[in-house]
Amino acid sequence: MTKEAQKPVVKVAVIGLGRAGHFHLQSITDLPQAVKLTWVIDVDKEKAQRIAAERGCNWSDQLDEALKGPDAVDAVVIASATDTHFPYIMQALRADKAVLAEKPISHELHEVEEAVELAKTKNLAFVCGYQRRADRHFRELKRQLDAGAIGNLKLLKTCSRDNPIPPMEYLRTSGGIFHDMLIHDFDMLDFLSGGQVPESVTATGHSYHPEIEAMGDVDICAVMFKYASGLIAMVDTSRDASYGYDQRIEAFGESGMLTAKNELTSTIELATADGHLMPPAMYSFPQRYHQAYKSELTEFIELVQAGRDSELHRLEQKAMLRHPNVVRTTIAAEMSWKQGNTMEIAKVDSLLTRTPDGAVATKVDDMQRPEKLRRLDIVEEMLSKYEKHCMQTVAFVKEQHERWLKFDKGELSVFEALQILSDLGDRRGLQAAERCRGQGAPDWLQLVALIHDLGKVMALPQLAGKDLLDEWAVLGDSFPVGCAPDMVGLPDSKKNLDHSHPLYGTKNGIYQSGCGISNLMMSWGKDEYIYHMLKFNKCTLPAEALNTIRLQSFSLWHEKGAYSQFEATEDAETLKWVKELNQMCRSDRTGDDQPAGFGQADWMVELLKKYNMDGKLKW
Repeated sequence: MTKEAQKPVVKVAVIGLGRAGHFHLQSITDLPQAVKLTWVIDVDKEKAQRIAAERGCNWSDQLDEALKGPDAVDAVVIASATDTHFPYIMQALRADKAVLAEKPISHELHEVEEAVELAKTKNLAFVCGYQRRADRHFRELKRQLDAGAIGNLKLLKTCSRDNPIPPMEYLRTSGGIFHDMLIHDFDMLDFLSGGQVPESVTATGHSYHPEIEAMGDVDICAVMFKYASGLIAMVDTSRDASYGYDQRIEAFGESGMLTAKNELTSTIELATADGHLMPPAMYSFPQRYHQAYKSELTEFIELVQAGRDSELHRLEQKAMLRHPNVVRTTIAAEMSWKQGNTMEIAKVDSLLTRTPDGAVATKVDDMQRPEKLRRLDIVEEMLSKYEKHCMQTVAFVKEQHERWLKFDKGELSVFEALQILSDLGDRRGLQAAERCRGQGAPDWLQLVALIHDLGKVMALPQLAGKDLLDEWAVLGDSFPVGCAPDMVGLPDSKKNLDHSHPLYGTKNGIYQSGCGISNLMMSWGKDEYIYHMLKFNKCTLPAEALNTIRLQSFSLWHEKGAYSQFEATEDAETLKWVKELNQMCRSDRTGDDQPAGFGQADWMVELLKKYNMDGKLKW
């Protein structure tokens, strides 16, 4: 009898060294015969260096080094900030590495589809960390359900109540209760129902915490799904539960019921004349899902070891196809809550392919998607106006000024910043600049067209570091803060705390009529950032150029005539150039005939030098 071949040791990089990252580090420690921790990666260099010294491995603040060279890894475990999951997933998959990523893959459906398609095309192991699927109690419930213990399934109920309430800093970048918490339950419904996709969803919620309400989110929510088979599923969730971490499932069928109850801190029950005293539930998710996290990582390593021709690999390739459906369901549930009505799941895609102004967004061919990453453009087109108008307050804008206007994030030349966006598939600035030049526009407008979107680099973790913002604070339309909203074309934004303020909630707020549009405090985003960055670096663009950059996304003013009470005589000139710039850029949104690459034309070099923007700039 031949001795069974020893399974290869899998070299792993863990990116993101927060709570989830530490769970995976501990699981890796428990598997010394199967896993070698080769790299730890975090934007906090001191943390990465310290943990690398403790664990005896390499460290970096970038993923690139772990993907190549003699210490290149076989697999990447992604536990970084939510908004960085998708770019890290794509980077690892493109480097031919297996990936285990914490949820979510992305909040954007098209990005989830891109990631799954790339993993499928390259035949790579790609697992999203819905750890509840690896929980021993839920797996036993699933086993009995599949064995017919309760007959035909009629009703599914899940309960998911957190403890303690997460830090507000985390919640601000979590993606909201639907994408952060409820998506786990929606994945469990997929797991337990055998992959059934619901037909419709109705969701309602409320916020008992003012800080969460100010984020445009809720802290308690109930969701109901209806399926073609007749199945009904219900989920209730809360950001906090005073009695401990509450995770329960109930499955009701034609011949019985299956229930998965909470794990308790012990099995001891005290019975006295006063009654029965039970021990409390587990404190929080690290205690409740300790076994699940370990099983999840163990099974991922076994999947990588089994190889791409194994039955395990074929099963996972099939299982990962569920991810777009789970995210689509999550988006539909969030839409139902925001709109206050029942949402049909089948309509989600048609809604998401429309921009806020009603134009149909161009879809990238499925086979080309992995090679045509247009993340920032599409996020901007789909950005929720509701969320942005709820979150942008005077206090928030001042906080971002304090964080970002020190310009201590690093140094980049204009061409380096343009190359970063070009690598992401965003070349609209180059095309708009060429159009301006072809039509004989002033040279400063040509340059403005070239650089008008460079503020998007704020959304990239390699620049933002610990100050990384959610997309709503970078992209989308801009508007003034410190006064009541002009409701022309706006969604209801009553949840914005400033709108009940005795001064900020008045029509003129902190301003005087006729003060000038350029003197308003604008919401924080890419335009405000690039405007201040150019002034800080002492560029010599004329005032009308800087104002055009700053007000380019203030469409409520330049397209709808809102906030006209603040206009001054000089604003007419600015308005003319803002409309001119937007006209030059508008046709670029479809992505048609974009330049295939980025190059430094002589005229660009000359204009940058003329307006004191050549060389390195502080960002």
